[in-house]
Amino acid sequence: MNIIEKDYSDKRQNKKNIYIALTLIILSIVVAINTFISFKIDVGYLEATLGFIKLFSFIISILGFISCLISYNRVKKDSIFIISLMYLGLSIDILLEQIDYLTFYNNELTIPIYITVSTSILRVLILCIALSKNNKLKSMIVGNKIKSIVFVMAYTYVLGIIEMKSNIFNFNKNASLYFILYNTFLATVYVMSSLRLFIRGMKEKEYIYSVLSSSIFILSIKAIFAIFALNRVTFIYKLVSVMLTYITYLIVIMGALIELYIRINKTNILNEKLSAFYNLVNNNKYSGMLIYSEEFDLLYANKRVMDYYLMKHNTSDLNKIEEISKNEFNLGNKSEEIINKLYENGVWRGIINSSSTNKVVDCWIQLMHPSEDKTEISVTYIDISEEIKMEIEVEKRRVYDKERSNFIANISHELKTPLNLFYSTTQLLDRFVDKKEEDFRRIYNKYNKTLSTNCNRMMRLIDNIMDLSSGDVGTLNYKFKNYNIVSIIENVTLSVIDYALLKYINIEFDTNEEDVIVKCDASMIERMILNLLSNAIKFSSENTRIFVNVFVNDDWVEIYIKDEGIGISKKDQEIIFNRFVQIDKSFTRINEGIGVGLSVVRSIVDTHNGNLYIDSDINKGSEFKIVLPNQRLEDLGLENYDVNTNKVEQELSDIYELLG
Repeated sequence: MNIIEKDYSDKRQNKKNIYIALTLIILSIVVAINTFISFKIDVGYLEATLGFIKLFSFIISILGFISCLISYNRVKKDSIFIISLMYLGLSIDILLEQIDYLTFYNNELTIPIYITVSTSILRVLILCIALSKNNKLKSMIVGNKIKSIVFVMAYTYVLGIIEMKSNIFNFNKNASLYFILYNTFLATVYVMSSLRLFIRGMKEKEYIYSVLSSSIFILSIKAIFAIFALNRVTFIYKLVSVMLTYITYLIVIMGALIELYIRINKTNILNEKLSAFYNLVNNNKYSGMLIYSEEFDLLYANKRVMDYYLMKHNTSDLNKIEEISKNEFNLGNKSEEIINKLYENGVWRGIINSSSTNKVVDCWIQLMHPSEDKTEISVTYIDISEEIKMEIEVEKRRVYDKERSNFIANISHELKTPLNLFYSTTQLLDRFVDKKEEDFRRIYNKYNKTLSTNCNRMMRLIDNIMDLSSGDVGTLNYKFKNYNIVSIIENVTLSVIDYALLKYINIEFDTNEEDVIVKCDASMIERMILNLLSNAIKFSSENTRIFVNVFVNDDWVEIYIKDEGIGISKKDQEIIFNRFVQIDKSFTRINEGIGVGLSVVRSIVDTHNGNLYIDSDINKGSEFKIVLPNQRLEDLGLENYDVNTNKVEQELSDIYELLG
């Protein structure tokens, strides 16, 4: 039984129990009244015995009919209900003394066992319908249970009375041939029906079919016995016929009792398993479990889900939880995919991001079929947010460790190169220090540029490392004032033109505004532009161009630096702004550096509340776009700024073909 429908099923079962109890009470009252009436009337021994037999026959027949209905209630097979109507008709015949007729007078002992034919034909017809494949007719009968029961009772009563009064089918000794043929027909129908029920029971593994098969087989024996007793109509033969009727119903009653006993045992075992399963599901500390109807109405939520919403939203109402959960777990573009996979494969599994709680859940959705005409949807999910965060953190640490190792290797290389030059130059100068002054001056003039260049490289390296360290601990100080940002960018661009010409690279500057006063740190803006121009020169080949453009509107200052160099792949564009990242990490690379320049650029842009973009393709050059707010400090005036030539030399120290 579905846990969700437990309360409803209990109520429905209670109603059925009440109906059964009322029926048994009515039977008990009938028996009591009959007992007291019989007790007051002075009747003979034979008449009292016959009265008891008639009453007992009727009671046991009604119990047989009820037993058949109870079996139908369990298996829900249309054929079982229709067969129960046959037993009901037989019970009415017994009540009206239209079957197993027991007379009080010896001169009536010659009346055969079967009196009414019309009612027995109805029973045969009902049995044929039950075993036929006409599902439409069977569904109509089962769909109108009360009407079907009333019809059988009315038909059996009315036609039975009419036939008994009119003696239309009264068999006597002169009509023995017809009597034999009719009972042969009945025996044949009952035997064939019994066999079909037995075969169906074996195929469908339903115990009740075997019970009904045995009961109907006794009816065939009763018909054969009627033929045998045709010319031996005595009181004892009639009692044997009554006994066969008892056995017919007792088989049904005993079968129902045995089946009920088996069902109780199975139910107890199932309840134990169901209880264990329910505890496993409801008290699951690891997974949230929900059950939805096919229309996606929430039917059930386990304790973990209920506790979560009770703690977070102070509610344990399924309707409210359904509304809240739909908002929290917004499937977005996945909803159509999930539904299609669900109805295609019966199951879907994937990762769902909660839009409002920032949770990530591993979700398993599958279809369930608690009954033939019902479909429900089971949802099981595990909150893996912490695991995802941990995996991301581990991956970050792994990447950081790798970058740190690369950084240590790069910085060792970067420091070792100028230090080797320092050492070699000092050794060379030591050799000439005791010689003529002119020789020493000549040698010094020859190598002082090399010393100066490598000093600048080391200073640039140390400045970058210090800036990154200061940024990490929050001690990097920015001095915001009002500057003409177009003038700063133009002057920085002009300061590097001579260095670019060493590689036959032309730099072009253009702007749509000459004077734009904004709030910024001029030294940081200088450093940002120098870094980007230095990269553009380093990674561009000879006889190319670099464009520096400034476009200003009411809200933003847009700075474009575009080159015709080697370009950057789409994959590498995602990581070039990370610290210590270089596209070429080998020690034999053409251009030097430790991979912190663009990280510093991004830090400067972020500090100015701006945005940084890149558009690049391999062998087609790169374009960096910087967008800064067009804002100024109202309480301060305009500040002037001169480009620091030392900073220019430091930033461009990686370009070895220095101006001579």
